[in-house]
Order: sequence, then structure tokens, then C-alpha cells
Amino acid sequence: VLSPDGRSKAFDADADGYARSEAIVVVYLQKAKHAKRIYATVVHGKTNCDGYKPQGITFPLSTMQAKLLQECYEECGIAPNNLSFMECHGSGTRAGDSEEINAIDRVICSCRTTPLLIGSVKSNMGHSEPASGLCQVAKMIIAMEIGKIPPNLHYNRPREGIKALEEGRVKVITDVTPWEGGYAGINSFGFGGANCHIILKSNPKTKINNGLPFDDLPRLVTVSGRTEEAVKIFLND
Repeated sequence: VLSPDGRSKAFDADADGYARSEAIVVVYLQKAKHAKRIYATVVHGKTNCDGYKPQGITFPLSTMQAKLLQECYEECGIAPNNLSFMECHGSGTRAGDSEEINAIDRVICSCRTTPLLIGSVKSNMGHSEPASGLCQVAKMIIAMEIGKIPPNLHYNRPREGIKALEEGRVKVITDVTPWEGGYAGINSFGFGGANCHIILKSNPKTKINNGLPFDDLPRLVTVSGRTEEAVKIFLND
């Protein structure tokens, strides 16, 4: 499942596995009425498991992924047309990408009038395996906060045989793309056949003064770099 060149080329014709990475992620979840600050709201979430399959423990199962998506959106009453973005599991493995996109196409794209924008943070940072789902959450919260979705890396041409990619029903983001608010779906699939999907809604409130303070009090800013030169570049910028 590992890419020989250490790149996760999610959804690309040259996808040949993923790059392993490490991550430490903390998510702070609380009731909206108690929150002093809201970055996104968890609208709904659901899990299921593939169970036995003749292909083996590592093989993803499109039918169970599709079942999960169908139930998740039906239960919360959100129409697929209202989904602004799908942060995919997108590991860059030969079987994984096609099974996932086929499930998304079957459930989400069949009811849409516009292409579904998709991406995978694994193309940017690799696959952190058990922490990868929370990295997807972190990516989307940052995107919602700054108003920009980061581009997918290593995507040059769509995987042959994945009709939704070839026919344009899903579109992989390859440029910095404005986040215009709304709902984001997040897919995460486990090694042993566990499937998870959550739906996030961005905070609809507009920042006052674009988030900048009105006073002239100094602020503490921490800067990190692997070398002294890297720190100086950040500080000069």
C-alpha cells in the first residue's frame, strides 16, 4: 500500500500507494450554547463496518461506504446539492480511490446539478493512519477559518475507469479555492473495514474587522522553523 516515491497521489492516474506520516491532533468539542468561540458545528456523524469480505481485511468496500453516506444524509435531512465540499479519505491506493469515488458518485452526485469539489489532505501531508481522520477535520476547520481550501497535490490527470472523475461529476481541487460557507462532508475509512462520515457546517458569522483587534496592544507570536534561516524568513515575512 506504500508509494515507492513517497507521495500520496490521490485520485491521479499514477496513484500507487500512500506516504506514511505522523500527527498529534486534539479536537475540542462542546455544546454550542457553552462555546465562547465556534469554528465549525458537527451536524451529524455515523459509522459502520464492512464485516466479512472475500477480498480480505485491507480492501475497501464501496457498497458499505455508499450505505453509510445514504443513511448519514437521510438522517440529518441535508440534500446532497447543499454540500459545498467533500474531504475524502483519498489515500492514493489503487483500490481505495476508486471504491470511495464510486460510493460518492452513487449517493451524492446522482442528485447534484453542479460538480462536487473534493480533496484529500493525505496528498499534502501523507497518511497519518489512526490520526488521519482528525487531520481531515483540522484541514477543514482551518479552511473555513481563513476562507480558503488548500489545493490537492500530485493530481495531474484523473484515474482511468473512475467515471465520476472522467465525466466531471466530481472535481479535484488543484488550486487555492475560496471557501464560501456551508456544509463539508468528511470521509474516513479504517484498515479493518471501519467506515466513518461526519458533516461539518462552517460558522456563518462574519468576522468583525476581519478578525483584527481594534487596540494597539502588542501580541505574542511564536515562530517555529527547522533552521535559523527558516525562522528568519518567517519573521521577515
